[in-house]
Amino acid sequence: MGTPGTHAGIALCVIVSCSFAFSQGSKTIDLRSANELKNRLVNNEEVRELIGNVHFIQITASGERVRVWCDRAVRYMNQNKIDLFGKVRIVRDSVTITSPEGTYFANDRRAEMRGGVRLEKGTTLLTSRNAEHFVDQRISYFRDNVKLVDLTSTVTSMSLHYVENEQKAIAVGNVMVVSSQNSVTVFGDSLVHFDQQHYTIVPKNPRMIQVDTTSSGEVDTFLVVGHVMHMYRDTSQVFIAEDSVEMARNEMSARCGVATYYANKDLIILQHQPVVWHTRNQVTGDSIVVRLKDKRLHSVFVQGRAMAVSRADSVRKSRYDQLTGRALTMYFAEQKLAQVDVERNATSLYYLYDNNLPNGVNKSSGDRIFIDFEDGRVDRIKIIGGVQGQYFPERMIVDREMEYNLDGFRWYEKRPRRKQLQIANERYE
Repeated sequence: MGTPGTHAGIALCVIVSCSFAFSQGSKTIDLRSANELKNRLVNNEEVRELIGNVHFIQITASGERVRVWCDRAVRYMNQNKIDLFGKVRIVRDSVTITSPEGTYFANDRRAEMRGGVRLEKGTTLLTSRNAEHFVDQRISYFRDNVKLVDLTSTVTSMSLHYVENEQKAIAVGNVMVVSSQNSVTVFGDSLVHFDQQHYTIVPKNPRMIQVDTTSSGEVDTFLVVGHVMHMYRDTSQVFIAEDSVEMARNEMSARCGVATYYANKDLIILQHQPVVWHTRNQVTGDSIVVRLKDKRLHSVFVQGRAMAVSRADSVRKSRYDQLTGRALTMYFAEQKLAQVDVERNATSLYYLYDNNLPNGVNKSSGDRIFIDFEDGRVDRIKIIGGVQGQYFPERMIVDREMEYNLDGFRWYEKRPRRKQLQIANERYE
């Protein structure tokens, strides 16, 4: 057997000899330390087992060093493959990968890691059950219980492809993104995550949910669905949903082509045929800006072909109170409509009642119209500049209400409901 000192000397000599024998440029493995070496043949292939404080180095195609540590290694000499066991750690440049076990393919400079993988690069941390790392290409594939954590968010998925040079991650399967700066969570089938640009895109079936608590202790849930979602995760915290967007929050819901949510400003901008509903009120226009205060609806500003509609009579379904103008602002207090301000070419159509009996309709116009509400119903109407008014008695309008509707009138029946959006979101949770 020889003395321990002699045995260690022979082991080092054999390894160095083998390295030169299999040296093909950067395919060489340079053993730096091991407490014990054992040789054997497996299927006519020379196998060398290294035990205790194992450390070896390989030079990459670009001249970098890949350093590998583990408790035990089994090297298959013909294949130039090394099985790694116990506290496996691979370090290259600013990347560190650890796992309980793995396999290093020296010819390809590729590592397969198993049993709980952890990759660290700067402020980015990636973990999964299993992973495959390509040293020269600087890319990694993570599988099973994948989690990516950076300064602004946490991403979980079934699998993830990480490209180091671009600091880009492509996640697939039950994807979830949780913002670390607010209570916004986004679900989807897949995503592309750009860490350096603080930008993420969910290209298919995105679902956004924000659960918060108001100052009064009321739990508030905000849900948004669409076909595509963009997330800008820097200090602006902007979420943009595109294509068939639907949203719901407390008594408010909306539908549009593009919705932009500024999470840190409590501001929502709706474009491309937007429609907003609040209790009995429906609002449409070229664009709509929704402002929140303390997570509650504060105001709705409508620009271009603005129109507000509300059902005037629960029995007479064809009667709708209406407001139009070039711009319209609705103000809310305690979750109820408090005031409406209509500017430029302002026109109103309101049905009248006498002791709860229908009594015709009043049509008015002016440069500007102010309407105050009490408990959600009209209390006072004030018209400024170029005032014109018409009254149509009940006998003229009964069963002919549609003829008196203002230009651009349309009532949308399919209003998004939070419960419906919640059910659509459950498959991602």
